[in-house]
Amino acid sequence: MASDPLRKSRLRQIVVLAAALLVPVATAQLAQGPDAEQVADAAVGVWLEQEPLNFGVAAGMSTDELCRALPALFANPPPQPGTRVNIDDRQELDSEDPNRRSFTYSAVRGEDRLEVVEAVVERQGDTWNAVSVGYRRPTPTTARAWLQQPVSGWLFVAFSLLVVYLLATPSFFRRWVRRGLNTARDHRRLVIITMILLYGAFVLGAFTGSQLPPGCTDAVLALVDTAVTAVGATDAYASGNWARAAVVTFYQNFVVVTVTVTFGSAILFGVPAYLLTAFSFFAQAIPFGLIGAFSGPSALFILVLLALELTAYFMVVAGGGMFLVTLIRKGFGALGEGFTKLLLMLPLAMVLLIIGAWYEAAVVIGF
Repeated sequence: MASDPLRKSRLRQIVVLAAALLVPVATAQLAQGPDAEQVADAAVGVWLEQEPLNFGVAAGMSTDELCRALPALFANPPPQPGTRVNIDDRQELDSEDPNRRSFTYSAVRGEDRLEVVEAVVERQGDTWNAVSVGYRRPTPTTARAWLQQPVSGWLFVAFSLLVVYLLATPSFFRRWVRRGLNTARDHRRLVIITMILLYGAFVLGAFTGSQLPPGCTDAVLALVDTAVTAVGATDAYASGNWARAAVVTFYQNFVVVTVTVTFGSAILFGVPAYLLTAFSFFAQAIPFGLIGAFSGPSALFILVLLALELTAYFMVVAGGGMFLVTLIRKGFGALGEGFTKLLLMLPLAMVLLIIGAWYEAAVVIGF
């Protein structure tokens, strides 16, 4: 069982990605000893002996055993066959942390592909422990670095204020929102069924997560960590800047998830959007159930956030359903009418996700 501070940290981060934002501590202890260089050398040797977790081996493991094996594979994937490392060619990298040291080794992968292998060790008390070994990659730039700039945050502030102004005045945008609400009301039975089905998939995913053995926690959360880091949300929220966090969250939730994925699949006559969204949010709900996100003091915050963001996504999926129903009832001559109904769900989703982005940033950073 994780300690209370670690559980609070995980719960804090899982909500940052709009549905599943959690960064686990998933480092594998590979070797230890009194000397950092010796520990690094030994860790490289252990790494070279690792073999991929093939289907035959995995099939023979229990769920708990498999879950316990996965974090180490995420943190330190085994080398490709034929990899050779020159242990004598050890170089230490500069580090500002005296308790963390990194060593690199020249290596060859396959026939003639040159590589650099890196071993990272950390000091715990008087003992050095190896925490990662693998092929060294160039230090990645922050994901979507342009979103992390101050100007992006200020532009999002201005955009949010503009949306508020347009909603408060007799503007074209308010007419769009009103038309979207009227369209949803005309198809209220379809909207209700869509919400029940997709929220049901999410609840089922959370329940599935709650039934997994404790050993699966690090394995599932390591996957989430990869996704979160890739979109730049971790850096944005760690900065403590509300506008920066909000714009990164809104971009991911509206531009990537809503417009690109959900709307893009809903254009294909609705059905792919239902299937993709149900599967996606079933999977994204698993970490919530795994850490008991709905039973702690943060449960109310998470429920409000989910109500905003999931409803936004599901309204666009419902728009795909409206598109399909319109074509079934009126034929392909109503293609434009059906597509317009789908389009009108985007302003509704955008308003909900703007509110959700600011709400999320305020609560996570402010509290």
